[in-house]
Amino acid sequence: MIINFENIENKFKDTVNSKHYESLVNKIIKAKKVYVIGNGGLHFVSSHMATDMSRLIPGKAVYSFDNVGFITSNSNDHGFSEVFTRWLENIATVDNPEECLVIGLSCSGNSSNIVGALHWAKDKNIDSFMVSGQKSQLLKEEISELVFDCEYFHTVEVLCMMLFYELIHSVGIHCPSITKEKERMGNSYLRTLKKEEK
Repeated sequence: MIINFENIENKFKDTVNSKHYESLVNKIIKAKKVYVIGNGGLHFVSSHMATDMSRLIPGKAVYSFDNVGFITSNSNDHGFSEVFTRWLENIATVDNPEECLVIGLSCSGNSSNIVGALHWAKDKNIDSFMVSGQKSQLLKEEISELVFDCEYFHTVEVLCMMLFYELIHSVGIHCPSITKEKERMGNSYLRTLKKEEK
């Protein structure tokens, strides 16, 4: 039996045709620095996409929270619910708030550390946006939210990964092709050595 991904392709099409998705695209185009936060599997989605969005979108710096020492020390000192807010206090306050965007990822929409960080960002005039598996019951109404309306965590995590690659395309950039990359690397140093060995 194949795992239930809740008709993921149609969910994704509905998402990228929504006004909330359009709003997120416009916020990303406007922002010079983007901070992406998530827990568990969504933390690794955040990290992956911060890497690819920074690498592929010119003039855009995208950050994820990958410092284990900072996470553990601040969780110990201030509680896990404050961990993302503490990180943003240290990194985002040195920027011009009008140039920044914080994107929170939450399967339930109610992750206290994500919601708290988005509220903190909004209070500091930093644009913020929630991507959630189910509509948040805790998020302030003035913070935009894109809701997938899912039952399962795995569906939300895969949709978030798909969403970020679609965002790269929506701002006018195309993701690299494996075939073209292999062609580009065809004359790399190691491949040249291998050809000479033959």
